[in-house]
Amino acid sequence: MKNINISYLNLPAQSPSLELNLSLSEKVHRDSLKISHKFYMCDRALSSCSVNLLKKKSICDICTFKAKKGFEIFNKRNPNSELIKISKKDLLKFFKNNLSKEIKDELMLGVHSTIGSQLRLDNMDILNKKWRKIKENMYSSSVSLYNFFDKVLKTNKVNNFIIFNGRLSCARPLVCVSKSNNINYKLFDATNNGQIPMYSTNEMFHSINFEKKNALRTYVKFYKESKTIASEYMRKKLNSIKTNDKVYTKNQIKGHIDIKIRSLKKPIISIYTSSDDEYRFIGSDWAQYGLVDQIDGIFSLINSDLSKKYDFVVKMHPNQKKMHPSIKKRYAELSKHVNLLLPDNKTDTYSLINFSKLIINFCSTVGAEANYLRKPVIQIGASRFRALPVANYVSSIEDAINLIRNNKIKIMPIRASIVYFCYHGKTQFKLDSYKYIEDGVFKYGGELIKTSFFMRVSAVYDKYIQGRLRGDEVILSKLYLYIPNLIFGTTKVK
Repeated sequence: MKNINISYLNLPAQSPSLELNLSLSEKVHRDSLKISHKFYMCDRALSSCSVNLLKKKSICDICTFKAKKGFEIFNKRNPNSELIKISKKDLLKFFKNNLSKEIKDELMLGVHSTIGSQLRLDNMDILNKKWRKIKENMYSSSVSLYNFFDKVLKTNKVNNFIIFNGRLSCARPLVCVSKSNNINYKLFDATNNGQIPMYSTNEMFHSINFEKKNALRTYVKFYKESKTIASEYMRKKLNSIKTNDKVYTKNQIKGHIDIKIRSLKKPIISIYTSSDDEYRFIGSDWAQYGLVDQIDGIFSLINSDLSKKYDFVVKMHPNQKKMHPSIKKRYAELSKHVNLLLPDNKTDTYSLINFSKLIINFCSTVGAEANYLRKPVIQIGASRFRALPVANYVSSIEDAINLIRNNKIKIMPIRASIVYFCYHGKTQFKLDSYKYIEDGVFKYGGELIKTSFFMRVSAVYDKYIQGRLRGDEVILSKLYLYIPNLIFGTTKVK
C-alpha cells in the first residue's frame, strides 16, 4: 500500500476556500512529490451545507463545476493527482449513527457552529421548523462524511488530510475522523476577506494554544522590532486602518464619547461585548474557561453592590448589529437598566477605554488593546489571547465582582499585548501559488476559477431565498455588490 495525501474540496463555490485548498494542497504535495495526491469532492452528496442550506441544484452546479475546474488546474501543475467524486449514494451507504457520544457531540458542535454563523444565534432551542430540518440534514451528512472517510483512512496510508477551516458541519467530521485514525490534518483559511492566508497542523485556528504558539513564535522572530510592530498595529487600530482583520470601527467618530456617558459622575466600568455565536461553538479548549451568558452576567454586575461605587457602560461590538432578533430583544431589555451603546453608536471604542476606570471584556481583542493602553482589564471566560498574561482572568461574573470588590485587579504586563500584536501584525503564513488580487478576486497558479454567466444567473433566485432564510435584511442595499459579482463572477463583500 502506497502513501498518499488527500484533500476534501468542501465549499468550492465560496471563494477563496477553493483557491486556498489547491494552494495548500500543492505546498504539501511538492514537499513529497513521489506521493500521489487524491482530491475528494462533494458531487451533490450533502443534504445541507453552509453554502447550500436547502441543497438547491443551481448552487450544487456551481460547486461541482468549480471543484472540477480547480482540480484540472492542479493536475496540470501536479500530474501525480486524482479527483474522486462523492455521490449521495456513496454517503447513504455510510449513514450508521453508531458513533461514540464524544464524536456525536463534536459533529453536532460543527452543525451548531454552522447554523450559529448563518443566523448569528447562540441558542439552538429556538430554531423554527425549517431550520430544525436543516439541522437534521446537516447532522446526517456529517455522520455519513465521518464514516465515509473513516473507511478511506483505514484502507489507505494517508500522510496528510487537507481541510478547510475545520469548524463547520462539512469539515469538523473530517477533523474528528483524522484524530480517531491518528492522521495529520492540515486546516486552512484566510483573514481580511482572503488577503492573509493561514494554516495549521493538528489544531484548530481558533484554539487558544494555536494563538499562543504563533504569537510567541512571531514575537521571538521579530523580537528587536516587536515594540515598533505593536505600536504600528495599535496606531492602525486607533485610526480605523485595516490590520489583519476587518475594520469594525470605521463608522465611529474619533475622539467622540456620547454626552450622556461623559456626564456620568462615578468612575466608569466599560463592558465590551462580542457576538456569542463567535465563541460558543468553537471547541472544548474554549469551554474549559467558561462560556458565560454575557447579558445575564451584565445584569448580575449592575445589580451588585458595585453599582454604589461605579457607573456602567456597555459597548456592543459593531458586528453585533447582525445578531439574531431574539438576542436583539434581550439587549433591548438590558438597555432599560444600563447605559448601552448599540453597535452603530458613534462613540470611539478607544476613547471610551481611556475614559474608563476599568475594562471588562468578553472574548473581543479589545481586552489586549486596553491592556496596551495601560488600563486594568478583566477577561471573563475564554478569548483568543487567554494563554497570554494580558488580563485578569476569571471564569464567571461572580469572580469578576469579587475581584473588583476586593480591589485585587492588576494592570498586566504591556509585553503580553506586544507579543499578541506581533502575531497579528506580521503574518507567518505563505502560499506561493495563492494570490489575492482584490476584494472578491483570487487566483490559484495564476488562474482565475470562475463559472459561466449563465450558471451564475441560474443561481440568483436560490441564493436570494437562502439569504431570506438567514434573515438577510440588506439584500437590496447591497445590489451594488451583487450585480458586479453576478456579471464578473467575483465574490466581493464590500
